[in-house]
Order: sequence, then C-alpha cells, then structure tokens
Amino acid sequence: MELLSPAGNWDGMTAAVQNGADAVYMGGGAYNARRSAGNFDERSMIRALDYCHVRGVKAYITLNTLLTDREMEGALKYAAFVYQNGADAVIVQDLGLASLIKKHIPGLPLHASTQMGIHTLSGALICRRMGIERAVLARELSLKDIAFIHERTDLALEAFAHGAMCMSFSGACLLSSMAGERSGNRGTCAQPCRKRASVHDGRERKNDYCLSLSDMCMLERLGDMERAGVSCIKLEGRMKRAEYVAVATRAYRAALDGAQGAELQELRRDLESIFSRGGFRTGYFYGDGCVTGCRANGEAPEELLARARASYLDEGRKRLINAHFYARIGEPAVLRLRTGDIEAQVSGAPPERARKEGGVERFKEPIGKLGDTPFALNDIYVDADPWAYMPKSAVNQMRREACIRLESALAVGNAPPKIDWPPRVANKENKPFKTIITAQVRTLEQAKSVYEAGADEITLDPVTFDNLLPERLQQFRHKGIDLLLTIPVITASAADQEQILGLLQSGLFDGAVAQNPGHLPWMKGLKHRIAGARMNAMNVYAVQSLLEMGFTRVYASEELTRAQMRDMLETCGLSLQVYGRAQLMQLKHCPVKERFGCRGCHGHAGLLRDGEGRAFPLTNARLKSGCVVRLLNCRPTDIIDLYHELLNPESVLLAFDTEPPAVAGERVRAAVKAQKGENVASSGEITRGHWNRAVE
Repeated sequence: MELLSPAGNWDGMTAAVQNGADAVYMGGGAYNARRSAGNFDERSMIRALDYCHVRGVKAYITLNTLLTDREMEGALKYAAFVYQNGADAVIVQDLGLASLIKKHIPGLPLHASTQMGIHTLSGALICRRMGIERAVLARELSLKDIAFIHERTDLALEAFAHGAMCMSFSGACLLSSMAGERSGNRGTCAQPCRKRASVHDGRERKNDYCLSLSDMCMLERLGDMERAGVSCIKLEGRMKRAEYVAVATRAYRAALDGAQGAELQELRRDLESIFSRGGFRTGYFYGDGCVTGCRANGEAPEELLARARASYLDEGRKRLINAHFYARIGEPAVLRLRTGDIEAQVSGAPPERARKEGGVERFKEPIGKLGDTPFALNDIYVDADPWAYMPKSAVNQMRREACIRLESALAVGNAPPKIDWPPRVANKENKPFKTIITAQVRTLEQAKSVYEAGADEITLDPVTFDNLLPERLQQFRHKGIDLLLTIPVITASAADQEQILGLLQSGLFDGAVAQNPGHLPWMKGLKHRIAGARMNAMNVYAVQSLLEMGFTRVYASEELTRAQMRDMLETCGLSLQVYGRAQLMQLKHCPVKERFGCRGCHGHAGLLRDGEGRAFPLTNARLKSGCVVRLLNCRPTDIIDLYHELLNPESVLLAFDTEPPAVAGERVRAAVKAQKGENVASSGEITRGHWNRAVE
C-alpha cells in the first residue's frame, strides 16, 4: 500500500518525505480544502514538486473545493500550472472542474476527493466513467463495504487511516457555512463541531461536545485495510505542525515495513503524545467505533518534538544511483549517474599521464562522496586507464555537476496544455415554461396538505423505507401529480441499497432525487432523475457535467448567493430550494444513541443546543443498516417572497421536515401566489441563508 502524508507547508512536506512517505498531498493558496494552512505559492510549489520527485516521492495537488463560475478559469489554469511542473495527480471535489481538467488536460490524473462522498459501487463506477483513476473513499465505509467495491471495479481505492474524523458525511456539511459564512466545501471550515454543544431527549447534558468526534488510528490493522482492497492509506493533518507529520509518517512507515509488538506500541504512544483527542478509535471500519465529547490533548513532550524536528532537518532520504566513470588519456573524462530510466552525464578534461600506475579506487572515492545530496551510491563502475590521472578537485566538480543535472532530469515536467477560455457550455433554451413547484415531505399528512395547496410534484423523504410504503402512497397515483423519492445521502450498506433500489423499481415513483453521484444508476428508466442540493452544483460546468451524466434536472448548491444563481440561470437550466431547514450535517454516528441508548426515533431524534443557546432539530431516516441522522438549521430558510427576482428556474423546492401539515400547505400556497407575480410574506422566524451572504 502507498503511504500518503499531509503537507500543509514546506516543513510539513519535508517531514513527510524524510520520514518515509511514498506520496504527499498539498495545496496552493486557493482552491484547496485547507486554505488556512501555510500552503505553497507558485514558486514554492515548483520547489516542492522538484524536492519530492528527486527523492522518488509522488506529489498530489489538492484542488478539492467547490468553485464559482468566476473562479473556474483560475482553477483550470492552476491545474495546468501544476501539470506543467510534474504533479502526479490532482484531487478534486467539483464535478465541473473535474470535467474540464479531463477535457483540456487529459494527461493529468484525477483523484476524487473524499468531499465527493464516494461510498458505493455505483459511485465508483461513475468515477471511472468520468476518467477518475482513484477515489478517496468516504470515512463512513466499513472494511466489508470497501471489499465489495474493490472486488467489482478497477478504480484505485484510497482511505484515511489516521487522524481527525468529520462528524458529518464529507461534502454534505453546511454547519460552518450557515453559522458564519466559512464553508467547509470552500476550504475555510471554522470547525464549530469542536465547540461545546449538547443533545437531549427531555434530559439535557451540559458541556459534552456532542459533535466532536474521536480521532482514527489504524496503525495495528493495516493488513485488514490491504486485504479489503485499499491501495493507499492516507494520513490526515495538513493543518497540523510538521512534527506531527514526522511522527505520524514514521509510525505508519514502520508499520507498513513490518514493525510489530513492542515497537508498534511505542509508535502508538508517540502518536497519542503528539496529538489525539482522548485516545484513538477505528472509525467505521468495523462498524460504528466512534465516540464524541473528544477534545485535543495538551502540548506534546519537548523530547518527542525535538526528535521529530531532527528527523527532517537533515537529508536522510536518499535515492539509490549507479555511477559509471570513463577515463582514457587524451580523451574527455565522462561521468554518468543513473537511477531507474533517468540518467545524467557530464564530461571533464582529458586525464593526464600519471607518474605511476594506479587502481580505480583513486576515482571511486571522490565519486562516492555524495554527502548532503539526495543520492546514495548503489554501485559504481570505473572504466579507466591505469595510467590515467585527474586531480580529485576535478572529479569532485564532475560529481557535483552530474548530481545537479540528475536532479534536474528527475524534476522534469510536461508541455503546457492549450486551453481556449471559456470552454463551451450548452446554452439554456429560452422558450417559456412554467416553474414546477415541488414539495418534499416526510409524512402522508404533509403530502395531503401540499397536494391540496397546489404543488406540482411531491417528493417523499420518508422516515422509514419499509415494505408498506408503496401501499400508503397508492392514493397519489390517480391524482395527476408526479411522485418522487428522495434518496438519503449515506447509503453504504448493500442492504440499504437493495431496499432503495426495490422501491425505485416498484413502478410507484415517477422519479427520484439523488444526493450523491452513485445514486444515478439506480434511477434508470425513471422520468425524473434529479440531482439534489447535496450534489453541490455551484457553477454551470458542474450543472453541465451532471446533465451529461444522465440527470434531467439539477438543484443549485445552497451556498450560492442571489447574484451567483442569477448568473447561472442566464446560461443553464437550474432548480432552487426556496424553503426549508437546511440540513447542516448528515450523521452516521448518532449522538442521541450514544448518550441515551437507541430511542427508536421515528422522524424526530431530539434537539441539539449549542454554546450560544441555539436549538437545532435532529431528525432521522431509518434504513436497514441503521439511521442516517440529520442536523437541521435552527431556523428555516425562506426566500419564497424573493425568488421572482431571478430568471425562471426550472423548479423550486419547498422541503418540509418538522413543520405541521398546515404550515406546509400555507408555504406551498405562498409559492403558487409568488409564481403568479403576487406579493407574499415570509414566514415567522426565518433566515435568508446565503441569498445576500457569500461564503468564503
């Protein structure tokens, strides 16, 4: 397995390389999910790429944030820049950027970021269809789930083995975004999940940090990961100090190289000392092995920090080379250095005739003095006249020049790609149409209310996906209204997938709303194949990519402003959510169950209260493998009275969760009036979301 280490800055990069990483992942100042890390400007990025490649280490560049249309040209140009300078791959989240890179820089390998949420076989197959070579899998997968995917696809699978765990399913967290305009999808997460919060079901607990999840450590279980089909283990930590990177990389290098017993225990103690949140767990690899209420430990011991610093301040990572030296009297001396298929050659002055015959050792000794270079001598062959003589200074100079040339040869990049900007986007058809009003409901009572209020479509986001569901919905089949099913964000287990697929193929539904690329194949044959808001369409290229995949309609990201949505609507068809509590988190680990035991929740799982006293509802969707818990915003987003300011969207969604049926009906009636151009009022205690507040 490949060992992939974080590089948040130059020291972190050298710490990873010098302690045994096979590859590092790092980002520039923009377009990467750790914008608060030190990162690399263009000059230092070139140096870092060269540093890695000279030492036989791969470098993957993070372009793993969502992008607006105005940022896309810069991001594509940056991808071209790192490609020119030899990047081994880029890690991407934005589907629009992925499609543009594949089209315009086809020689640059693509890796799907964990933010893309790949966690099913169908998602892996979608990646391959997009030309993606590797997927960083969602952390919520078990080893059994990974093995299932591995056995059925040739997509390379990468998985986190150590470090921080996100409480929410990656790519589907809006808590930081909605709470303070700092978006995890845009690389500026403020980590509000690490702050004080409590849950209660009538019995509240104080100060228990119920969203702060335990760290992961798979140090002693790497064999299990390899047997499951993981080809690359990833260490989290671009925001952490270089000493942490050194200790973590050294530990996992030793484990991969066969360390056992007492040595592994000592390495684990070092890992716990350098950084942990109340000890380590195994994440979801063996089921739900997570706990919350975890806070970072104190300062690491100075002795450990000093030892970690010493590991990367000097050159200890050597690349083996073979040397060939040719010396004949009257002919230029030649020194060739070679590693793998890469070779460098220098010529020197012709040797003079020595006063006495000598051996080849007189040349081997200065050639072998590689000192603080990144090279170590594997073998040397000297083809020399026994009477040939050269001063050591001349041989030393040839060796120095040959090493410089070999470093340059190892650091070679690629020819710049030709990109004509802007790439073509299929223009929106400007024929008049009526915006569809879609109501998402959880109960039959809500469904009846929104139907009577004038909704054009009903999409069911059911509490449970049991076999009685079709019988309860038959009444809507004869009312001339299309019925859709909203698929939960997390559908990792085979049992869950089979259950949902059975419903979609039952003939009951006219369409479905996907929340992940992997859901698309399940919707084959349905009239409406809709990409929901969790698909994070933030630019017209992402919309186009989703339509080309086979979706028939695309919902805009909830992180877009009015101006950004307006710009997109001028170019492409787009759907908008105009009412509903934003789903801030998608939780596989239930904090209510952890504190109070499973309550058998049927839609309402409890309440979370943060340190500022705000109350956030917790709701659940019950699947065969367990619940997916949603943390809802403390207030509903309501822009029904404002959406007439935009060009006609294809559809507008009103999502009802905890609302009584009467409230659901009233908001649908307001949408019907707004669609006719009538003035309507907003409802009660609401938020406008990002209508006027751009995220960083």
